[in-house]
Amino acid sequence: MLEERAPLTRRERARQQVRQSILDAALEIAAREGWHAVTTRKIAEKIEYSLPTLYEHFKSKAAVLEELNRAGHRQLLAALRAARQRADTPAAGAREIALAYCAFAWQHRELYEVMHGLSGAPLERAAYLAEAEALLDEARAALEAWARSEGLQLRRLDDAVQILWASLHGIAALALARQLPGGKKRAAALAARGVEDLLSAWRNAGWV
Repeated sequence: MLEERAPLTRRERARQQVRQSILDAALEIAAREGWHAVTTRKIAEKIEYSLPTLYEHFKSKAAVLEELNRAGHRQLLAALRAARQRADTPAAGAREIALAYCAFAWQHRELYEVMHGLSGAPLERAAYLAEAEALLDEARAALEAWARSEGLQLRRLDDAVQILWASLHGIAALALARQLPGGKKRAAALAARGVEDLLSAWRNAGWV
């Protein structure tokens, strides 16, 4: 049985609120001016705290971005899991993952940018490795479930996961950069079709 965690003290709640306000301010500045314009000084000014107070919570801009990166990966993982659970079949689950992935990129653009080093956001993969692996594990589980439902052999599952992930990220990144005709709606449709085409190709080959 899981041990219940003690309620947070008033001091702990206040500290959490300040940390969240710092993260929210960074996202707001990035949305307005781009990630290159995000500085600890601007964040402190926006939340009306001194720089020393900000540094009590985050030692640097890099630390702020690392926390946003981890938070973004956790949010995306929750969205993908929920999407797969809604599906009636493993094949539908893979398609729902594609749609949920795109929806996350559209709805949380600044988070998505910092998660992938887009639009001038510095990227340090070591800072979010565990969260990134959890996302790949979810994609792996979805493909494993689909392969079992089709009676297919699993020969190169990790390759299949990377192909799926690269396809979704490529479509999302191009759409965010406005380099796909038809906008986000068409991009989401392309992502769903791309997953369906991949599954069809693997089904015809008899293995993944």
